[in-house]
Amino acid sequence: MQVQWQAINRPHDALNQELVIYFSIEQHRVQYITDDSLFYAEYETRLKVFDKDGNQVAGDFWEHFAVKDTVDIQDSVKLVIPRSSHYFDMKIVDIHGGNVFSITENVLSVNYIGDIERLISGDTLRLAYTILNRTGEVDSLHVTVNDLEKTAVLRPGTYGDTLIFLITALPNDTYTALFELFFEGKKIEELKVPLVITRAFYLNDDTWLLRVNQLEYMATPSEMDLLERAYTEERDSLWNEFWKQHDPTPNTEFNEMEEEYFNRITYCEENFSHGDKGWRSDRAKVYVRYGSPDEIQRKPYELYAEFPDRYGNRSHLYDSYEIWFYYRSNLQFVFADRFGLGEYMLLNPHMIGL
Repeated sequence: MQVQWQAINRPHDALNQELVIYFSIEQHRVQYITDDSLFYAEYETRLKVFDKDGNQVAGDFWEHFAVKDTVDIQDSVKLVIPRSSHYFDMKIVDIHGGNVFSITENVLSVNYIGDIERLISGDTLRLAYTILNRTGEVDSLHVTVNDLEKTAVLRPGTYGDTLIFLITALPNDTYTALFELFFEGKKIEELKVPLVITRAFYLNDDTWLLRVNQLEYMATPSEMDLLERAYTEERDSLWNEFWKQHDPTPNTEFNEMEEEYFNRITYCEENFSHGDKGWRSDRAKVYVRYGSPDEIQRKPYELYAEFPDRYGNRSHLYDSYEIWFYYRSNLQFVFADRFGLGEYMLLNPHMIGL
C-alpha cells in the first residue's frame, strides 16, 4: 500500500470527540523539488466530516513540508468533531504533482471504547484501546480479526488496555477488526475498525521473494540465489549490501538508484498489467532498464514488417504496435499486440540481448 493511514477516535467533551489520522506516504508518491541542494515535497491534507444526512459538520486543511530522506513521510492531522459525525473524507494532494490519496471512512462513535490503535511488530498485532465504562454499563469485550478471536472482561472505570494477536497466518492485506461490547450476554455496541496488516518486506516470505524476483533486470543469478536463500535475520543486511554497490552517492544515506528502480517496477505494474504481464512484460524489460522513452509512436491496425517476430515471421497484421525511441542512446524498440488482448511482445529482442 502506497499510503498507509490509521484513524484514532478520542473522547473530548460531552458534545464532541477528537479525530486523529496518522498516515505514511511512500516517497515515490510525491514529487520532490530542489532548492540549493535540498530536496523537499509540499502537500496538503484536506479533511471533511459529515453527519448521517451528508451535511458537513467539520473540516480543515493543512499544508505540509517534508525533506527527502531514507524513510517514508510520516505525518498526522487532528480535528475536534461533533459526536453526531457519521463519516469523513480525507484527501492528500501533492502541490507539485496532483492527487496522492483519498479515503472515505465511517467515524467510530466514542461511547464505551476509544483511542483504538493498531501496532504491528513482526507477526504480533497489539490492539491498544481506552475503555470508557464509568458506571459499569458493559462487562465484556469480544474482538475478532479474520478467524482470530479474543475476549476481555471489563471492569467499571476509565482505563487503557491491550489485546495481543499472533498474526503469522495472516498475509499483508486489509482486514476488519470487529469490536463487540456486551452486558450480561446482550450486545450493547459494535465497532468495525479497518485494519491494514503490513510488515517490513524482508519479514514477509512472499513479499521478500517478490522483491528479490523483481531484481532480475539488474542482479546476477548468483546474487538472486543468495538473497532467495537468506535467513530472515540476514535479509535486511544482505539487501542493503546489494544496493550499496549500486548507490551513485555512497556518502549519503539515501540510495537514488534503489528508489528509481522500484519506481519503474511500480510504473510497469500500474501501466502494463491490463492484458499484459505487468513488471514481467516485454515492455517492462525495456522500461526498467532504460526508463521512460523519449518518444512513443502508436499505430493501430497497421501492417508492420520491418522486424521479424520471435517466431521468425516477417509480416503480420497486428491489432496495434508501438515503437519506443531513445534518441540519446540511439535505441529503438518495437512492440506488437499480436493477439489483440493487450499483451505487447518485443519484436526486436536482440536490441537488449534477449
